Amino acid sequence: MLKKVLVSLTILLSCAVSAQNVTVDQLIALSKKDLGDVEEYLTANNWDFFDGVDETKKSYGNAKFVFDRPNFKPTDPAEYFATFYFSEDEGANALEISFRKKPLYDTFLIEIKDLSFKLIDSKTTDGNITKVYRKGSSIIEVSIPPDFTATNSYKFLFAKRSSYKKFR
Repeated sequence: MLKKVLVSLTILLSCAVSAQNVTVDQLIALSKKDLGDVEEYLTANNWDFFDGVDETKKSYGNAKFVFDRPNFKPTDPAEYFATFYFSEDEGANALEISFRKKPLYDTFLIEIKDLSFKLIDSKTTDGNITKVYRKGSSIIEVSIPPDFTATNSYKFLFAKRSSYKKFR
């Protein structure tokens, strides 16, 4: 009986991860690349670019992607979003993924711990719980919403430590 439960749980977690088809390790690697590399990787893996904002002297540029929604419009519902932030002036990049699926949140946390990231900070920010994990030069910031209205999502921000300090 226990074996069946474990197999079922493994299948559910696999479905959650394969639904958006990127792992924590891949997201860490992407956060250190430039915009062109991120766009090529994500679009090759069924993510669609839907919006971009130019970098200015006052704000970082960004490119937004949605998973498996080729005709996406910003008012449409979607399960998974990714935003790549960049500043050529500051030499900083970060990649944020957001979603509403608790099983994917659980899977990402397991991956973070399996990769030996250590929790270095936790607090409340704008009504969310924010946790920061670090390993070497990599930072992962996790934002956990208090409830699940139409606008609340889990968010994972991946960045090099030097970039994270510039973004936050």
